[in-house]
Amino acid sequence: MWYFLLKKCVGLFFNLLNVLLGGKLPPFGSACVVVEEDGRYLVVEMPARTVTFPGGFMTWRETPQQAAEREGYEETGLTLQVDSLINCYSCASDRWTRMSTISFAFRGKIVGGELRDNMEGRPLWLTLDELRPRLRGYALSVLDDYLRTRSQLALASSLVPLVQ
Repeated sequence: MWYFLLKKCVGLFFNLLNVLLGGKLPPFGSACVVVEEDGRYLVVEMPARTVTFPGGFMTWRETPQQAAEREGYEETGLTLQVDSLINCYSCASDRWTRMSTISFAFRGKIVGGELRDNMEGRPLWLTLDELRPRLRGYALSVLDDYLRTRSQLALASSLVPLVQ
């Protein structure tokens, strides 16, 4: 609970500072990772029972890929390796307690670690049918874009002739 209160206070402070500076502050960078294994998706369940893909804000001198891997580990306990970019998303602030962000979504895979809870929520695996109704906001766009790129990659790999 304290974590989410602090997060809202930071958003409020940033937005007030942005108003004082005439709206000249850039959006924050964030990154998330979509991991699919055996028809299930790795997500983090928040206290309000909504879910999101592991991810969060980039830190100083960190690339979006590094942020996605670090946040994935912090939120799940699993060591993740990101590969291809799914898409970028511009998320303009719609409340005083939220910050505008530019978000990068990546495909990823697990390379180690063990699933564990964290202060933001509880990591879990959900099927597509379980996942879709629990996603909110741009996370739904991330899922749709992931599914579209997954089917495009499957089609492309089926068109590659076999070399013997």
